[in-house]
Amino acid sequence: MDILKIIMIGIIGTFLSMTVRAYKPELGVITALSTAFLMLFFSVPHLAAIVEGINELSENAQIDGFFIKSVIKIIGIAYITQFSSELAKDANEALLSKKLELVGKISIIALMMPVISGLISAVLDTLANF
Repeated sequence: MDILKIIMIGIIGTFLSMTVRAYKPELGVITALSTAFLMLFFSVPHLAAIVEGINELSENAQIDGFFIKSVIKIIGIAYITQFSSELAKDANEALLSKKLELVGKISIIALMMPVISGLISAVLDTLANF
């Protein structure tokens, strides 16, 4: 029951962070950050299983691995960006949070360009053969 362990870490970490933040705000942020990383650490095996499942599905559907890798990277960037942005908001750094979101969006667009190019090429090839 890993999910129960992760949830309990989150609940306990939340209460610890709230308690510590009342006395030392800078330590409250560190407590929240430590809790978040601990939760992510216990989630890694689940993420590996998801990636393995997606790779198996792509092989069965005969989808080019480049596209699947790009999608997995984009999802990873989105989650990491959201995680980082929320941590910055928790530390009362709204401006930094917005900049983190902007960097994440730019990174996603940069990764999408080859995928979009491949999609447009496939559509043009299909139209040329039609």
